[in-house]
Parts: sequence; C-alpha cells; structure tokens
Amino acid sequence: MLSRQLKMKLDSVIAKYGITGTQAGIIRFIYDKSKNKDIFAKDIEEEFEIKGASVAGILQLMEKKELITRLPVDKDARFKKLVLTEKALNLRKEMEFDFNEVEKNMKKGITKKDINIFLKLIKKMLNNISSLKV
Repeated sequence: MLSRQLKMKLDSVIAKYGITGTQAGIIRFIYDKSKNKDIFAKDIEEEFEIKGASVAGILQLMEKKELITRLPVDKDARFKKLVLTEKALNLRKEMEFDFNEVEKNMKKGITKKDINIFLKLIKKMLNNISSLKV
C-alpha cells in the first residue's frame, strides 16, 4: 500500500518535469555515483535491473531530451561514460526539493524514534526476504 501510494505521488511530481520515474532515477544515480567513478550503461543495467536493449532506448531518449551526453573514455573509446547535462542538473535540483517536500509531508506527525523503528523493521524484512530459498 505505502509503496504504491508513494510511487503514484512521486510519479505525479516527476511528470511535471516531462520525464519518467526511471529517467529521474537514472539522473539521481548518475549524479550520486559519478562523483567517485565513471558511469556506463552497464551500471544502469545492474542498478535498475533493466536489460541492455531497454537501457539503450532509455539512454537514447535521455540524450534526445538533452539530459545526458555520452563521452568516450581515455582508456577505450568504445566505452562511453554517461554525463549529466546542465539541464539534467537543474532538473535534479528542482526534483530534489519536491521529493524532500513529499518526504517531509509523509513523515508529518511521526516521531524520529518511530521512523527509526520502522526503518529497522523494513531492513529485517528485506533481509528475511533475500535469505528466503524458494
């Protein structure tokens, strides 16, 4: 229930920027991870669990929308690192403000202690699910 409601709310926030939730996630991922290393299409495939052909289509559309550029790397020109454009950086900043507002609203009336308990329980549930052998 919570994840569905949150996804619907975030999708409506993201829609006003003319991009999809996946594109917003990729922008955020590239922004966060490219500080420490170059990001490639393969990293997007692994992080978002999307097949190569689908990633290629998403990245082509993001290039067309002038959100990313692909630049050859010095070691091997066949590999193209993904770099956010100024347009994407500005979008990320605006979206971050909106996401923070959604998060603030979601936590309204809930103590930090209760939030920490909730997060602890969610982590335990995720660990239980991942260790499940089906």
